[in-house]
Amino acid sequence: MADADFIVVGAGSAGCVLANRLSADPRNRVVLLEAGSTDWNPLIRVPLLAGLLYYMKSLNWDYRTEPDPGINGRSIVWPRGRVLGGSSAINAMMYMRGHRRDYDDWRQMGLTGWGYDDVLPLFKSFERNLSHPDGDEFHGRNGELITEKAVGPNVLYRAWLAAGYAAGYAPNEDFNGAEQEGLGFYDFNIDKGRRVSAATAFLRPAEGRPNLRRITNAQVTRVTFEGTRCTGVEYRQGGAMHLLTAAREVALSGGAINSPQLLQLSGIGDPGLLGSHGIPVRVARPEVGRRLQDHLGVYIQHRSLQPVTLYSLFRPDRAVLSVLRALLTGTGPAASVPLEAGGFLKTRPDQEIPDIHITFIPGLSLAATQAGQREHGFLTNFYQLRPRSHGHIAIRSPDPLATPSIVPNYLSDEEDKRVMRDGVRLVRRLVAQPPLAPYRGAEIAPGEAAQSDDEIDDWVRSTAGTTFHPVGTCRMGTDDEAVLDGALRVRGVEGLRVVDASVMPTIVGGNTSVPSMMIGEKGARMMLGG
Repeated sequence: MADADFIVVGAGSAGCVLANRLSADPRNRVVLLEAGSTDWNPLIRVPLLAGLLYYMKSLNWDYRTEPDPGINGRSIVWPRGRVLGGSSAINAMMYMRGHRRDYDDWRQMGLTGWGYDDVLPLFKSFERNLSHPDGDEFHGRNGELITEKAVGPNVLYRAWLAAGYAAGYAPNEDFNGAEQEGLGFYDFNIDKGRRVSAATAFLRPAEGRPNLRRITNAQVTRVTFEGTRCTGVEYRQGGAMHLLTAAREVALSGGAINSPQLLQLSGIGDPGLLGSHGIPVRVARPEVGRRLQDHLGVYIQHRSLQPVTLYSLFRPDRAVLSVLRALLTGTGPAASVPLEAGGFLKTRPDQEIPDIHITFIPGLSLAATQAGQREHGFLTNFYQLRPRSHGHIAIRSPDPLATPSIVPNYLSDEEDKRVMRDGVRLVRRLVAQPPLAPYRGAEIAPGEAAQSDDEIDDWVRSTAGTTFHPVGTCRMGTDDEAVLDGALRVRGVEGLRVVDASVMPTIVGGNTSVPSMMIGEKGARMMLGG
């Protein structure tokens, strides 16, 4: 007899939803495997510490990219969560679905059931939006994922928004509603000053089910087969190897790096790559690991003329008290994430939909902090929403514990360079507006000297970094080259699906955690025959 009906590999944004939904029927035996540990660390709960969590190795895969020519040959850190909740346990908790057009484009590609009108009910099904307590056309009120609008207590948020309105940009009260374009305050997955992750929202309520078995510190090393049928997985835990078998299906929910890596280790991928590592080819799928997309961002930073920024918290006693207050009472400056205002804008007026996501922070960058920040300042961050540059993920060896090669190919497309350049100029125009004059000091980065296209391009290449949104490496599609079909099944085998951000054929215009939860919701319904 098989060990389970369903095996889910990875307890991240999609995997936690998947495990919850599959185990809701007591007749289904479900095993959820997570390479990381439980989310016991109390610092996970404190929203302000999100930036710190990105670099805590106990919670993180700690990946690095290959040196990338598009960003001056730099190798940059790609944090991915290695803990219950996955990256939703270490991210900035912003509740964002993307633009209606993103999903309608998927439908136009032939992916029936993936249009906006199809996926909106899925988003609503797991949302409990406290800012829309009665629910409406765009929001749910009975789901598990608590969502609430930021209040933006720092005076700089409203000054920055007023500057944006003075620059001609429209207010927007709901980026997940009828229209995405405009500026306003964001929604966050924060409840009473504490992080809401996929683990706390979806896994915790299901943990008492006798038909759901959760195994942590278990790194899956290979998917097993009999002929063309997936039969289970092998995993390593505590130095020992174990085998689990599935009567119905295995779902890979490891994310855009781990899922293609596991397929390649299991003989599904580019025959040339697999052959170079001595891995027998089970299914030739050259696109496994390809079509990698990520959001690339930059920080335009200014000195502040008034002492009203996050620098006020840098005194050790204030920082400790702030964190303790957030842990004990869920209140105070550490109980929110300091990127509460922003929005979606067009770098050129003739565009149909926004092409950048812009966010204001009443403080300087983490790099400035790590370098020993000694002054008050603020920054405006933006990233390009739909980059044309694609990269790839590839195993380095047949050793499943070896980290894969990550090649983003940032800024390899000229249009991507144009958007970043125009975005810098857009931010400068916004920050130069009168409402920010009482606070706006000198521009720290890029600095007033960077004015020409070449000078701005060079600054972007020298400083841009990931916004932590990799997708697309196991894309679904109707064409023969696609790794998955529209039901998330791996082409060429039976009983194996991928259910995470790697399935996206194109990156969504916004943060990717909540869309990954939607993919988990839809994947579960498909696996259950709905």
